[in-house]
Amino acid sequence: MKHIFIINPRAGKEKENLSVRVRSYIASHPELGALVFDTEYVGHETVLVQRLCHIFEDETIRLIICGGSGSLCRAVSGISNFSMVEVAFFPCGMTNDFLKVFEGEVEAFSNMDTLIAGTPMYLDVMDFGLGKALNFCSVGFEAKVASDVNSLSRFSIVGTKIPYLLSIIRNSVFNVSSQYSIMVDGQEIMGRKSSITAFNGICYGGSYSPVQNASPVSGKVKLLLTDSLSFFSLLPGIGAYRRGELSKLGKSVRVIDPSEISIKLAGNKNMMFTADGESFELDKHESALSIRVLPTTLKFVVPSGVALKEQCREGE
Repeated sequence: MKHIFIINPRAGKEKENLSVRVRSYIASHPELGALVFDTEYVGHETVLVQRLCHIFEDETIRLIICGGSGSLCRAVSGISNFSMVEVAFFPCGMTNDFLKVFEGEVEAFSNMDTLIAGTPMYLDVMDFGLGKALNFCSVGFEAKVASDVNSLSRFSIVGTKIPYLLSIIRNSVFNVSSQYSIMVDGQEIMGRKSSITAFNGICYGGSYSPVQNASPVSGKVKLLLTDSLSFFSLLPGIGAYRRGELSKLGKSVRVIDPSEISIKLAGNKNMMFTADGESFELDKHESALSIRVLPTTLKFVVPSGVALKEQCREGE
């Protein structure tokens, strides 16, 4: 098996250079015969993986992604043949939220030796047309927050909490719901929504876990539909939302379990959405955003002794 490291040297806020640290590890383990690449721009992970899948199309490769949630999302989006690729994630971003479906969470994946020695677990992937995601896809409020956070985090020296809080307050004040037509496993739901979020994982933004029993092995997502909310109703409910106490928010939220979703925004304007914290924009001439679960598709490397959290094991 060919081991290939893809490093995002700009991930996280480490004082020590990530590329130097990982390359030092590789140099001390020549038995791996590893290849190593640094990304040079946003989206380079996708291009690298596409090329590597072509070069090694007849050989199983293990990609070790060293970066954050965005690096992982972009790398998975470049895989052309999932049967020939294993993906390991060495978490170096500011949140690394997808790993929170596992016991031990981020810490369990932070030892390179045990990660390299790990074995693959088959996980679901969300295909959203423009790429693939592991953790969540969202339209509306979360997409606006993610876009702001991506901008604010470039100037923040305090991680993601303050950028998220600032963005939540800003978008709460100017929160405007929109009219959507949503197809959920062939059934149409229409109405004004503040946000529409499909969860394959259980956490985003570092600490927000509104749906704590989403499962990446169930063949379905947890789709959270949030009605139009005002500034005065949204802010007091943020704590309950973050903790997954959705019953405290009354009838304004609804959770269903589809495997295919199509979202169309009414009116003549582009639709913003986010996938694993990466921001995208769907042109107004596109018909809809489609999200489709690819069940048990990704061979995701898990260190020995690490398992999914009990509430995330549906479908095992």
